[in-house]
Amino acid sequence: MPTLFRLIGKGLLALAPVIILLWILTFAYGILARIIGVIFNTTANNSLATLAIVLMLLLILAYAGHLLEKNKDFILLKLSEFVIDRIPGVASVYHIIKDVVKMFSGSGGAEYLGVGYLRLGEHKVVGFITKEEDEHLWVFVPTTPNPTSGFLFRVEKDKVERTDISVADGLKKVVSLGIK
Repeated sequence: MPTLFRLIGKGLLALAPVIILLWILTFAYGILARIIGVIFNTTANNSLATLAIVLMLLLILAYAGHLLEKNKDFILLKLSEFVIDRIPGVASVYHIIKDVVKMFSGSGGAEYLGVGYLRLGEHKVVGFITKEEDEHLWVFVPTTPNPTSGFLFRVEKDKVERTDISVADGLKKVVSLGIK
């Protein structure tokens, strides 16, 4: 069973940019569907279909994780990136999301410099240091519980208290509302 969870996790990380992009497009579709539903007095609430979709999604993620574990140059990811790169406007959003996922998953290389506490007045907030310039740091402060949005600050180095917290632990703090 732990192998299945590991494979689902790898599949989720590999497909996260595509999933987030699809989530955004689904959100927009949902708004339009509700507007049309009000106009034409229709509903699309079927819990059995929803359960089937969730189970299919988990199986697809586990299979993608399995394929990614076997082959780092997973052809489905290359193909999906090729298609997404051809869609105007969507490509830039996809690549931003992909870079953020890489940074937070620890596979982004030198782009990520650590977790720190940014002093804002009398308070400290968890921030992810993304760049260092002379006497300044670029710090991304995610919103909670959804760390895909947030604020980017360029602050003096003395405003940031560096920590030895890992990215995963920093994200746990944000997503769990500070509980973990």
